[in-house]
Amino acid sequence: MNKIMNNNKLISVIIPVYNVEKYLRQCLNSVISQTYRNLEIILIDDGSTDNSWKICDEYAKKDERIKVFHQKNLDLSAARNSGLKIAKWEYIWYVDSDDYIELDMYEKLYNQLEETDSDLVICNRYIGKQDWTWKKNNKFPHKQIITSNEALEYFYDSMYVRNKLYKRIWVENLLFVETFAQDVIYNFTLLKKIKKIACIDECLNYYRYNCNSRQHTKKFRKDRLIFLEKWINEEIKYAKAKNLIRLEKKLIDARYGIILKRFRIIALNDYDVDENDLNKLLELVKQDIYLFLKSKRNIVKKIFILVVCVDFKLASLIYKIIYKLWLYKEDL
Repeated sequence: MNKIMNNNKLISVIIPVYNVEKYLRQCLNSVISQTYRNLEIILIDDGSTDNSWKICDEYAKKDERIKVFHQKNLDLSAARNSGLKIAKWEYIWYVDSDDYIELDMYEKLYNQLEETDSDLVICNRYIGKQDWTWKKNNKFPHKQIITSNEALEYFYDSMYVRNKLYKRIWVENLLFVETFAQDVIYNFTLLKKIKKIACIDECLNYYRYNCNSRQHTKKFRKDRLIFLEKWINEEIKYAKAKNLIRLEKKLIDARYGIILKRFRIIALNDYDVDENDLNKLLELVKQDIYLFLKSKRNIVKKIFILVVCVDFKLASLIYKIIYKLWLYKEDL
């Protein structure tokens, strides 16, 4: 049996689990085999309907560091919050149950955090495409200390929880909100409070991009619109007030990315959306449009947005024709 060792501090590893039997063993094997042994491993089974819950119980019998909690299906954010309430130790690590990690990941990040006395440590990651070929996502410099404002300016590359080791004192009262882009809101809130972030340039986390997940749904979801209205616009104001020009540009680009996807969904589903929601999107698309037109987005997307501003139905019809003829294969 794997046991907790007495040296060094302990890390609480929080793993929400929901219907991931295909990948769960690989995830758990990579966690329990870490070279850094002082782990409390918390599995939150969020009402799985496949064999995931059985696998959780199976691993708990193998390793006394594992604690399993079964709850009714609530959502990823609720499962993470449940884990945080249970966690006891000095450091917090969130792992997605369909991902896996290098076997020395915890050791490397723990040592870097301790050596630099930073508030947070972050590493690079691999991203798995649909054929599960892995591509390096190198964004962060090696063993460099950056400020919270610099981390914010990396924006989406800074905003995933899976490639970070957190000091408990900073996150014990910070809960995930039950909405779209919960990682972004969580880390953005945290980064505005802390001062010192340590970086490791190695890719130590393997993230599976699942286009069939709830985060990548092909249906129009109102929580995306709420995210645009209630959060991203407020953070654009924050970036402007702090004169964080790169962050402002990235936030605006992110807003347009979400807007483009919403318009695409509406166009391909014959405007099956509330008229008020459509009007709100049309209002949002006109904000800072000059910055979008100066961005690196491709010309097809820029033309689509310009036509949307003039006549949304015409833009939708044009896009539908292009999509059906496969003249433009990339999703807007």
